[in-house]
Amino acid sequence: MLKSANQNVDKLRIDTLLDLTGHADPDDGPQILARVQVKTADYTVLLSDSGTFFTTYGDTGAIIFTLPAVLKKGFFAYFIQSTDQDMTITAGTVDTMITYNDLTADGIATSTANHQIGSLLMVLCDGNAYHGFNLGGHTLTVNT
Repeated sequence: MLKSANQNVDKLRIDTLLDLTGHADPDDGPQILARVQVKTADYTVLLSDSGTFFTTYGDTGAIIFTLPAVLKKGFFAYFIQSTDQDMTITAGTVDTMITYNDLTADGIATSTANHQIGSLLMVLCDGNAYHGFNLGGHTLTVNT
């Protein structure tokens, strides 16, 4: 029984999660790298995308990120607006986002002209609803 448990632990090796290359000085230690995905078209976010930083670098038009319809406790993602275009994060199910002054929003967006580039939005699910946050100094638009 113990042997089989140890075999499962081997599959969860931490060094597969760390970047141990490119460090001439051992005092630098390993670096944990963030998962970043560039999207230039509308995208349906997957539960397996939890923890991802999405950017819109190179996008030439408005982009919509649709969150999973399943409200999975602990799911989170970041959305970085890298162009001067509208970026919308829509809940996969209507009225399931809590955000600035709204308990039943459908989503959040950066859609105020000249207040888009560099926007950072975060979404966190508590199992009951998505919580949409504006982590930058840009204008957040609430979609109801």
